[in-house]
Amino acid sequence: MATSTLPPVNQSGAKSLTGLPNLGQSKRSNSKTPRVSPRHSVGKLAGIERGDVGAFRNTYQHNLSLEILQEGYVSSFIELFELFNQQTKDRESAGSDSGVHEVPLLINQPEKLDILKAKLTEAEDARRQGAADKAYQSYLDLAHHFEQFPSDEWLIDHFHERCMTESHAVKDDDGRKQAEANFNIGIALEKRGDLSAAVEYLEKFYNLTTDQEWQDTVGDSLHDQAALQLYRTYTSLAEEIYEQAPQMSIEYLKKAYHMANEGGDRTEAGLASHRLGNIYEAVGDPEVATMYHKGYLDRCKRDKDKVGTGKAYEALARCEQSDGKLEEATQNYLEFVKIAEEVADKTVLSQACSSLANLYNMLGEYESAVEYYNKAAENMETDDRERLELMNISQAIARSHNQLCNYSMAILKNTAKLTATIVEWKDYRDEGFVIASRPPTSAEGDLSGANTPSSPLVEKTEEKK
Repeated sequence: MATSTLPPVNQSGAKSLTGLPNLGQSKRSNSKTPRVSPRHSVGKLAGIERGDVGAFRNTYQHNLSLEILQEGYVSSFIELFELFNQQTKDRESAGSDSGVHEVPLLINQPEKLDILKAKLTEAEDARRQGAADKAYQSYLDLAHHFEQFPSDEWLIDHFHERCMTESHAVKDDDGRKQAEANFNIGIALEKRGDLSAAVEYLEKFYNLTTDQEWQDTVGDSLHDQAALQLYRTYTSLAEEIYEQAPQMSIEYLKKAYHMANEGGDRTEAGLASHRLGNIYEAVGDPEVATMYHKGYLDRCKRDKDKVGTGKAYEALARCEQSDGKLEEATQNYLEFVKIAEEVADKTVLSQACSSLANLYNMLGEYESAVEYYNKAAENMETDDRERLELMNISQAIARSHNQLCNYSMAILKNTAKLTATIVEWKDYRDEGFVIASRPPTSAEGDLSGANTPSSPLVEKTEEKK
């Protein structure tokens, strides 16, 4: 067989290059130029690292979480991851009809994620250094930050709880951080209307500040602040539960009264006394109510609070009237009218005159009743037609009672002239007995003495019609 003159063929079918001249392959292979992988070549040419490509491909939350781990903050990563999971579980448990689904997920809010990363890692650094007070402050900053977002109450609660945890690790402040943590949780609960839970934390704040000389940044005592805050919360809770539990409401108002006095605010202490008087009056105990109203009156006089003094006189008059002490009630209503005139408040003056007129009407002093009904009508400033008509009816009843004595006397004497006068009065129905074209007799003079000026209230009602 003849020997082939063609160059040998390798297994892949390509021609062998062994017969070709040496192109300096050994020299190229020894070159120091690094070999670039095809999958990285485009990025290298564009100046982009592999990690940069991932940053563009992944979510902001993924990249931020990865960054936290790369920087060595494992605890911060875990806490952030748990927050993401908590929000997801809360949405699932709330159901599809809940408004919580309208709130964006935390993982889709880059600005909030940035502040979370900054403060969580700051707190972790502080814990590593044994500075629990600084960690507490970092969590408190987060709680305050999320207060501006109404939908983030769950985050506020979380970071207040973290503050509470860190406060127990602070050893050199005699428990001040614990007190502040209880106060912050209590206030947060009160803002959302959970007063019963708020009271528990605010009472702890009060107890922790007892016998301490702690002050806030402007120099006010924290213990006084604790007392006054409890006063406000007790008062709100008492008002909330009054319809269902009036006796429990009274107990809370007593606590509020005590706290207002301890907090040193004389105005609030006076109002607390007034509220206690009102509630005892409402439950049918005018004697105890009178005691608290007198306390309110004394405080208002001492503070020269004329508006409060008027309220106190009115409340005392109501209680004394309810207790059958009508003479004392009359005097207190007169004082109420006097104060209302001094403060030049027409609405209050109308109310005071109306109350006094009602009492005079009940006592049978009809002339005085008519006088004060007129005064009440002159100072009434309202568009409430029902109230106007009620006042008109009360005034008419007083006028009728005022004429009853003269009318009865005319019936009993039964003279021709008096009978004619009565018949004529029935024709006209004016406010007195009209005797036309002749001078009145002495009896008729007494009868016609019942004439009084026309009622300004009737005029107002007619204008309204």
